[in-house]
Amino acid sequence: MTKNTLRGADGTARLLSPSAFLWFLGIGGVGMSSLARLALRYGFRAAGEDRREEVGADFAGTGIGVFPEGKGLPDGVSAVIYTAAAPPDHPTFFEAARRGIPLISRSDLLSYFMKDSPTRVTVAGSHGKTTVTAMLDRIFTRAGLSPTTVSGGTLTDGATFRVGAGSLFLVEACEYTNSFLSFSPTHALLLNLEYDHVDFFDDFSSLVASAKTYLAGAGTAILPPSFASLRETGETLTFSPDGDADLVARNVRESAAGTRAELVCSGETVVNLFLPVPGRHNLQNALAASLTAHAVGVPFAASAAALSDFRLPDRRLTLRGTWGGALWYDDYAHHPSEIAASLSALRPLCRGRLTVAFQSHTYSRTKAEESGFAAALRQSDRVLVLPIYPARETDDLGVSNATLAGKIGDAATAVPDFETAAFEMKKAARPGDVMVVMGAGDVNEIFNFLGSFGEKA
Repeated sequence: MTKNTLRGADGTARLLSPSAFLWFLGIGGVGMSSLARLALRYGFRAAGEDRREEVGADFAGTGIGVFPEGKGLPDGVSAVIYTAAAPPDHPTFFEAARRGIPLISRSDLLSYFMKDSPTRVTVAGSHGKTTVTAMLDRIFTRAGLSPTTVSGGTLTDGATFRVGAGSLFLVEACEYTNSFLSFSPTHALLLNLEYDHVDFFDDFSSLVASAKTYLAGAGTAILPPSFASLRETGETLTFSPDGDADLVARNVRESAAGTRAELVCSGETVVNLFLPVPGRHNLQNALAASLTAHAVGVPFAASAAALSDFRLPDRRLTLRGTWGGALWYDDYAHHPSEIAASLSALRPLCRGRLTVAFQSHTYSRTKAEESGFAAALRQSDRVLVLPIYPARETDDLGVSNATLAGKIGDAATAVPDFETAAFEMKKAARPGDVMVVMGAGDVNEIFNFLGSFGEKA
């Protein structure tokens, strides 16, 4: 873990000349690749390094050079752009220090890019950020606002960012290493808060303190009623699926086709919403997006129309196909609450057994949340537990897929690799079953092995 520079837009501006040459460390990552392309729009030169050889093909024709990781910085580099995923002892950091080249965290550079936009909307929270960013991007685009959008995942059209022509800048703002404190939003959305990123936040109270700082920097804050006390100054708007708030959902009706509800503002029904994706948590996401858009000036009816054919971002309850008569889903859930929400959304679609192949993300999160993972995964009928995805960590802290499977109980089996998981799932699949590949690492590679066992319908 490498901490953010937290210079903000003004501090970053003092380091960059109009013709600066920016070097992106790990340029192939979702967030960094978007930022490198965005840098060209602002007149900068951009290049970078990545450990994966195939990344170069992704930048063909862009004018952005991609080089093997660790080969050294070229002449003329003005600043090195990095994320918290880069280890503190990365050779590029040492070379930059030796040559007097400043380091700028990804969030600080992004804050610089968005500083001159009159309307700056940030989406924060422990869960749902990518989905709500995609919802807002769709609403703002359909409303003719032509937003510039930077997401941590994919938008509904498969892109990870959008360069707009309007005055609105929309950003998914992550709390990890306090990245969301780099921004100065006009509208700050906080979806929820749960203790996570245990390798950075000492406890839940430290996360809450950061969230208060995030909200304090905005003109308007949009958040659930349960977190209204976090906002001490400025305008506060609240959303809730069925409680007292500025915007609530009533007469909620769920089906295989999606969710229908009446959106009620100040006690009056303002619009009928149809959301063609499963899960009460996605209804909550839609409320948050609709209220945020309304604060910017988009009518509720326009938001409802934009969401009526909304598609979830990739790996958010994504239906990959049908094998053996079973429905196969790909999902990014990697926190106990996210797992519970996803499985709750899928259970009504299941006429047989619900089977999950799960890959936990990082040893520290697994250690801290092992009991929560076990409780959430017991909602399924069978769990295949894959080796933990370590990400930036090296110490296993005494946890493994075997220890997690033991916590879950008799329905769980520890499996050694993706091929074994794919084989076991394919062998067990029956008509009416729902099979889920779940986790934030590379667990979706299971689908590469799955194809060899049968045809996709």
